[in-house]
This record gives sequence, structure tokens and C-alpha cells, in this order.
Amino acid sequence: MSLTGVTSDITKRKNYETQKDDFLSIASHELKTPINSLKASIQLLESLKNKPTHEKIPKLIKQSSKSIEKLTFLVDDLLNLNPLSGGKMELVKTEFTVAAMLNSCCEAIRLSGSHHVTIKGDIDVSVVADEDSINQVVVNILNNAVKYASQSKEICLNIEKYDQYIKIAQDFVDGIDEEVQPYLFEIYFRANQEEKHYSGLGLGLYISAEIISRHGGEIGVTIKKGNGSTFWFTLPL
Repeated sequence: MSLTGVTSDITKRKNYETQKDDFLSIASHELKTPINSLKASIQLLESLKNKPTHEKIPKLIKQSSKSIEKLTFLVDDLLNLNPLSGGKMELVKTEFTVAAMLNSCCEAIRLSGSHHVTIKGDIDVSVVADEDSINQVVVNILNNAVKYASQSKEICLNIEKYDQYIKIAQDFVDGIDEEVQPYLFEIYFRANQEEKHYSGLGLGLYISAEIISRHGGEIGVTIKKGNGSTFWFTLPL
């Protein structure tokens, strides 16, 4: 191996270690935030245990519930990462209607009333895949729509059927910097974004890419000049 090749390998390794250290730092911070909030809520509830009608109790219970939901989301990401990185993920494939699966994924957003969700395209098409893991991919994309494209209250999922595969796409109103586009689906990428702070571990797109890859499909994002961007993935028929 040439000296240039050795230097390149060392640089890549250092960059990877830096990304990993940044990720661990963010993971620690993201986990501590809901834990501390939950701890504070429970301590206040404990102090009010002899006052069951106190006006603060409903608010504290709601706050505790939100903290638990966030913790569950973070822990799920970490647990999902392990079988993927170890190559032990098993797919249990069944046939299901894509539109029905998408409707199920959108139910929580619809109930919250925060966004209006529509599904269009080839709504009768079926596919053979691991429904639970594809559900996870869609939920990751929907969560990104809610979190990052806050300017729009409309979410539209489109299903397209081709000869050998189907394509599911979701438009974002907000654009994505072309410089970061090649790295969106890499592990730990979110950890290096210092200009903005978003909650979460940044593992969603990496996990989604791994799931789609193991199905023999593709995943990506298309940037539209001055008109947002589109996240999409394909599954073989």
C-alpha cells in the first residue's frame, strides 16, 4: 500500500472516531434530557401525593408521558442499530397492501391534528416485504417531515408502481443543502450538524437505508431547486 493510501485510511479512521465520539456525546445529552425531566415531574408528583386534586397534577402527568415517549423513541433507535450493525437483522416477509400500511403509519399524526396527511397514486398495489421494518422506514420519514419541514402542515405520500418495483415518495417543503445530500444516510452524520440543534440521535435515516438495502431496494432524496426536496425509497415487486 502506498503512503498516500495509508494516510487516507488514517484520516478516514480519525474522522470516523470523531463522529462516533460526537454521537456518544449527543446520545448522552439526548437521553439525560427526558430522564431529568421525568425525574423532576415524579418528584413533584411525590410531593403532591396527599393532594390528589391539585391543579398541577394533570400537567405533570402529561409532561411525564412526553418524557417517556421521547425515551422510548431514543432507546428504540439504539436497539435497532445493534442488529443492523451486527448483520443479524432477520426479515419476516408477508404480502400486504402498501396504502393500508401507510395509513397505519399516519394514524398518530392524524390523531394529533398537527398535519393533514394524504396518500395518492397506486393505492391498490401489494408488495412482499417485512411490514414491520418498512413501517419503521415510513415512520422515520414522517417524523422528519414533522420535525424539519415545519413550514408546511401538509404531508403527501405518493405510491408509484413500475415493472419491477414500487416507489414511495414524500415531498418536503423545506430544502436540503446539496453539500450534505451525499451524507444523509450515513451513520453518525447527524452528530456533526452544529449549526442547528434537533432532538434525536440522527440514526433514523441510516437505519432506514439499511432496512431498504436488505430488501433489495434503494433509498434517496431528490433536491428540487427552490421547491423543497423529496425523500423516496423503492421495493422490488
